[in-house]
Amino acid sequence: MVFRSCLCSRKYQPLNLYKLQPFFGSFKYPGILLNHPPRPPAYQRLATTSNSITSPNTTSTHQIGKKAPFSDQVCEIQRELNLVLSKKYTTKQSKAYYRRLSKQSPEQLADIFASTANTKGSRKNIVRVAVEAAAYWPQSTIQSVFKIWDNQFAYLQFGIFNSILLKKYTIDRDIAPIIDTLPMYGRPYVVMPFYNAALNACRENRQGDHLRLIINIMKERNIRLDTASFNILLQMKLKQEWPQIPALKIYQDLLEQGAVPNHATFNTFIKHAVQHKEWYTLENWLDLMTTKNTKPTFVTLRILFRALCAHPTEHALSQAFDRVSAIAPLTKEEDFLNTGTSALLDENRNSAAMDLLQATLGLDAELSTFVYNLLLRSLCQRGDIEGAQYVLTSMIKSDSIPKPDIVSFTTVIHGLIRHSDKIDLDQINKLYSRLEKEDLRTNNVLQSVILYGLIKSKDNSNLIKTRILFNSIIRNKNIARLPVQHGDSPLSEMNIYNMMIDFYFLHCHKSKTLKNRIPKEVFELLNEAVEIKKLEPTIVTLNIMVRGLALLNKDLVAADKIVKLLQSKGVDTDETTIYYLAKSAYRQGQISKARQYINNFERPITRSGLVRLKLELNKWDQDASKYEPTSAVEQQP
Repeated sequence: MVFRSCLCSRKYQPLNLYKLQPFFGSFKYPGILLNHPPRPPAYQRLATTSNSITSPNTTSTHQIGKKAPFSDQVCEIQRELNLVLSKKYTTKQSKAYYRRLSKQSPEQLADIFASTANTKGSRKNIVRVAVEAAAYWPQSTIQSVFKIWDNQFAYLQFGIFNSILLKKYTIDRDIAPIIDTLPMYGRPYVVMPFYNAALNACRENRQGDHLRLIINIMKERNIRLDTASFNILLQMKLKQEWPQIPALKIYQDLLEQGAVPNHATFNTFIKHAVQHKEWYTLENWLDLMTTKNTKPTFVTLRILFRALCAHPTEHALSQAFDRVSAIAPLTKEEDFLNTGTSALLDENRNSAAMDLLQATLGLDAELSTFVYNLLLRSLCQRGDIEGAQYVLTSMIKSDSIPKPDIVSFTTVIHGLIRHSDKIDLDQINKLYSRLEKEDLRTNNVLQSVILYGLIKSKDNSNLIKTRILFNSIIRNKNIARLPVQHGDSPLSEMNIYNMMIDFYFLHCHKSKTLKNRIPKEVFELLNEAVEIKKLEPTIVTLNIMVRGLALLNKDLVAADKIVKLLQSKGVDTDETTIYYLAKSAYRQGQISKARQYINNFERPITRSGLVRLKLELNKWDQDASKYEPTSAVEQQP
């Protein structure tokens, strides 16, 4: 068996792999407590949808296939499309072609892909090329092409909708383009994939208002929820109501409401059990699947395999995996192995991850860029930056392995920053230039990594340069640039503010002229993020502010006010917060205050720093007691 060598070693218990073959008082601390009204949600810009519903009898003014013969230019474009479809064009040639193609009118684009879709060939391949091409089209062009196609090429429309429009929604949270593109009528098997994909995107991005908006539109258009819709709502229900309501009770309520569970329903409950380490319930869910004549699927197998890689000693999990692996088909070996490799890397088990990677690289199949990105990640996590750069260079130059994407470059640049005592900004600039030569563009993730590198660099004293990059990231956060590329991801804006606040604290602390002053910029940034933009602060925000104020600037009054402010925003202290506060008080000779910070912390203390500090305080108390005067009773003979 292919995977026995890498899974059934001393790292793992034996497995039966049946199917696996091959803030503040005085003005000393500037305006943080300003009140600003929240911005209205994006969806409020929408007109009422009931006035825009089109009758099924409405027809487009452009009739597909009824146009005059193609011009020579369009014929040439059609010929090139065939070269792209047959993979006779390189990745770079294909991208150049997509740019030229994007200059055509929506009518021409609709006809070109319609004629291609009507020819014999791999539907999967046609969808792939349509999605890659549509990544270069403006939103208005996509909407026009969809209207021309109507429901005639729903599989092409769904590919573009799911891979382009919903990816942009994940970045900009703008629901209007999604609503404008949802089909207004059609048979359930045609329209429901669009609505369910949109509902799922809203759920994954925690946009409850948007999800409810789509549900209301479905009611207005007489589009009934199906089993997939209920499964999406189930995932949200589990997240909101568990553990107050046990998962099994939620399942029973579903049955009482007349819902018919399918394999996706049970996969949702199994994934929930895995996420919350309820191993003892896995057999129960599998038994329930049996009673409903529902077989585990490849997705079930992947869920359990990922969990098993992270928790190899859990006997109940191992039993559940053995049971499913005897039934569920292993249809996508690379996807299966990638799931395990990713889980092992998340657990920092690089050796086991490399074992699985070797099995994946040995598969007799065309591998994806994702496999090599996992290899880059594994090399970078164990500090082999030279090896990672060699792999990246091979991906660029070799035609026998996949070309790198934005994730490949980001992984290596992040590795260079994390594993270098002295950050070589010139080397990072070279990689960035090479990224542009490969016809890739930066994104939120890469910009954040580079900002992190600037902040971490010991030689960086350029406040202006760092602030310009910060402003650029914040300013461009909601620009859904074209083309859409794999690796684009929503900006965790609060994390960017956290990094910049930390940078100002450290910069002033290291500066000879600014060392003894609290930088006003940290309060300005915190006010902008929390009060003006209504971003949710995190425990990292709290700890950066407390460390900067209490430890670096010895201002416990300001630190205490920050703690109270952020507690009012829902952020509670942790051991790191208490350590910074108690350490600062101890250094300033405020022993009783340091002890008070620790005694008021109601949770168990486990981290070594706070444990040592508590022991130090106890030792200080014992030493101090030796010099206390004895009582009158003790003085008596």
